[in-house]
Amino acid sequence: MSNAILNRICNDENDPMLGVKICCKHGDLLSLQTSLSKDNLGRRFWSCPRYCENACNFFRWRDRENVDIRSKFVILRLANRIKELEIDDENHIKRSNKWVMTEKKKTKCCNN
Repeated sequence: MSNAILNRICNDENDPMLGVKICCKHGDLLSLQTSLSKDNLGRRFWSCPRYCENACNFFRWRDRENVDIRSKFVILRLANRIKELEIDDENHIKRSNKWVMTEKKKTKCCNN
């Protein structure tokens, strides 16, 4: 989830490579993604979604350059913030579910 959200944030609408149609041997149309790995943080790439499971070895970097330090910093902060928000969201859902269960128990007790 984090990577998908970050990919949307990092897409530059003026990037001519966004319109390029790249397919793997399975015929899947691949979307441009953003690396979150320490060594390649912020680099753009295409890879088959079946990269590991079906031994599809399609992988291609968008560029051959390293991403500048400022961009790496911003991307890392965005990725961390997305993780924080996802954890907050999960905690909120747990609290809401707990509250709903408590209210159901109260209602059940009151109706008996």
